[in-house]
Amino acid sequence: MRRFKFLLALLTMLACTGVGLPASFEPARSAKRQVRWTKKAMPIAVSSSLTLPNASIAAGSDVAAAIHSALETWSIAANINFIEVPSNLQSISPANRPDGINLITIAATSENLAIFGNENSPARTRVFYDADTGEISEADIVINPYLYSVAGAPIEFSTDGTPGTYDLQSTLTHEIGHLLGLNHSSVLGATMNATQALNGMFGLPAVSERTLSESDIAAVKSIYGSRSETGSVAGHILSNQQGTLLPAARAHVWLEDAVSGRVMASGVTNSSGAFDIAGIVPGLYRLMTEYLDSSTAAEQTLSIDQERRSGTQSFRTVEIAGGLRVAANKSASVNYVLVPPQNSAATLNPRFAGLNNELSTVPIPASRGATLTVYLSGDAVDQVPGTGLLVTSPYLTVNPASLRSHQFGGTAPVISFDVTVALDAPPGDYSLRLQSNSGEIAYLVGALVVGPKQ
Repeated sequence: MRRFKFLLALLTMLACTGVGLPASFEPARSAKRQVRWTKKAMPIAVSSSLTLPNASIAAGSDVAAAIHSALETWSIAANINFIEVPSNLQSISPANRPDGINLITIAATSENLAIFGNENSPARTRVFYDADTGEISEADIVINPYLYSVAGAPIEFSTDGTPGTYDLQSTLTHEIGHLLGLNHSSVLGATMNATQALNGMFGLPAVSERTLSESDIAAVKSIYGSRSETGSVAGHILSNQQGTLLPAARAHVWLEDAVSGRVMASGVTNSSGAFDIAGIVPGLYRLMTEYLDSSTAAEQTLSIDQERRSGTQSFRTVEIAGGLRVAANKSASVNYVLVPPQNSAATLNPRFAGLNNELSTVPIPASRGATLTVYLSGDAVDQVPGTGLLVTSPYLTVNPASLRSHQFGGTAPVISFDVTVALDAPPGDYSLRLQSNSGEIAYLVGALVVGPKQ
């Protein structure tokens, strides 16, 4: 589910524009087993509220194609057959009374509206599952029929990239990931990331989330794929606090392909500091970790003037394994202990990135052969020299001499620099790496997307 907020235009030069933010969907954290469907054929009831004219969907939108394409995207990745059936049902099941029908709807019924509470979200998914076995018995998706901007203007869904609308297929693709049992991803370029841009962000259609990233595919294959074709990485991250080893909980752990630099898979440590990332294509990887200073990106406040950290950061970003070999049907074990200064509070915190005089929390489209002027904002980004800027790939190059610093009163610092994308850059999500004058390192994981992602 995606909660909607607008960024305030607080910068003289850069207009910080709106994104949709999903609220947390975390079934695996409360279930004793992985939440998943056990059947390979799944009926999906499409409410007539979506097939009939609707004020929340732009005229001329191909709703049927958007639904079919979103389902087909996950069908291929998860090897599940979705069976689309028309339905006159309008409302999803009440939270305490499942009806056994997997419904997609946009009807403005009391039950459908109740699922949003006070959140102005593009959509939300409700999943019914057995906490002991993890088996899903039903999942319903509600597209928000009353979506508004902070100024009170209604926001429509569309399928043609109309500026100021949400791409319906992207919204559905994200929600169907939840329907399958997936949580949010901390990779910015992932379809399951907790942000969705409005069409027109950076002056472009926001349709990249129609296509799954490598990390999305790894996540769904970890649930529905064959272990004989993929590998996994598991271990613990601990923090040495004055001689006492404590678990590093809520750490984002991700793998980058050692050759191309593409982000291939990710996960989050639990309260014991343990992680287990499966569905990984066999190969050679770098294993990185960063601390998540909110449980989901949905909890982030997107106003620049409230961007500062509270000082409770558990540790700094660090590479925990280089040259890590992942083999099919095997689990690589990696354990890491954070020591000073890695286990001290971070001061470098890039949080917003963008193009064309806009900053946001969504990934940046990167076209092959193009040179992009990338803007970054966040704590201490003005302490990063040009030589401290890097895209962790040989296919994307930063020009150190292009670094510019922008001062805007009391707001967080803003820098800009040029990134050139090679003509032969493989499609995928690429990370921005920053290293400050003090030596501290920080990443924006999967911030640059070379498409198509598959």
